[in-house]
Amino acid sequence: MGKRKGKKQYYSGAGKKGKFSGQKKMLTEGMAGFLITCNNRERETIQEAYNVLNEYADKLVGPEIRKAVPKENEKENKKDPNDVDANSDEEEEGDIDDIDAALEKEKADILQVVNTKEERRFTRVDSGANNCIFIKTTLEDPCSIVSSIVEDVSVNKVNKARYILRLVPVIGTCKAYDKNIIELLESKLGQVFPAGKEVSYCIIYKCRNNNQVKQHEMINTVNEVVKDKFTDATIDLKSPDVCLYVEIIRNIFCLGIAKDFFKHKKYNLQEMVKEEQDKASTTDEAAKDTQDVKEEKKEEESTNNASDKNESKEPETSTDENNDNSDVKTDDSEENKVND
Repeated sequence: MGKRKGKKQYYSGAGKKGKFSGQKKMLTEGMAGFLITCNNRERETIQEAYNVLNEYADKLVGPEIRKAVPKENEKENKKDPNDVDANSDEEEEGDIDDIDAALEKEKADILQVVNTKEERRFTRVDSGANNCIFIKTTLEDPCSIVSSIVEDVSVNKVNKARYILRLVPVIGTCKAYDKNIIELLESKLGQVFPAGKEVSYCIIYKCRNNNQVKQHEMINTVNEVVKDKFTDATIDLKSPDVCLYVEIIRNIFCLGIAKDFFKHKKYNLQEMVKEEQDKASTTDEAAKDTQDVKEEKKEEESTNNASDKNESKEPETSTDENNDNSDVKTDDSEENKVND
């Protein structure tokens, strides 16, 4: 008998042989997309994010079109429409092979789309932090998609998320060094602060898995760039027009843009609908309370009616007793007269 492999040898190279080995994409510089937070249900959150983003992208941009690679023998398989014999054979066998041909064609189209190496418009990349998901996009303006989602959820009270907590559009990423951050801010903030227009702003700072970057230093860096390049911008901490959402994950600086951030519950999709749900629950409770009060009133009325009936019967018995007593008295008086 051969020697049994040790655990170390058995598990060595398991990562290289894995089905998805080498396919894990990490959050790096030069990306744009969506920063999503959740509460431990990352798999469900990713699927929900794909559904919501694709729904609104189809409305704003149109459905996703992926180019399929044409087959090499596609031209050879085409038949001449002028061939009479071929056409007659096709008519005879058409009724039998129509379903099979349609299924085979659909299968071939699906395989062509799956085998294409073209990048999808929404792709999840590993952020390197728990309960924090980054979905990369190839679309030019992720802010428009998030704005339409927030408008539907916050204003129209359409519940779109069960697992997603906060959804923030990210217009750019870079390494978390001062030089890279300044270059990114100068190139991206022009669309946020147009020339000649006064726009109020504030800075929201978050840091995950990094203890080298200091909060006050990062906020000062962003403020200096805004003051130097965009003189019409003003600071407003209570109700700003635009919120510069700065999040550092590991060694990556993410720049997010959120309009009316505090007005829309800090872009928390759960909190936007919570008020409506609370109102619905309170109305249901009020309806139940009113129904209970009505039932109690009905019970009281029924008990009162029963007591009234009993009271109306009691005097009759008393009158009968009085009549009996009067009869007794008359009898006694007659006996007295006889004795006299």
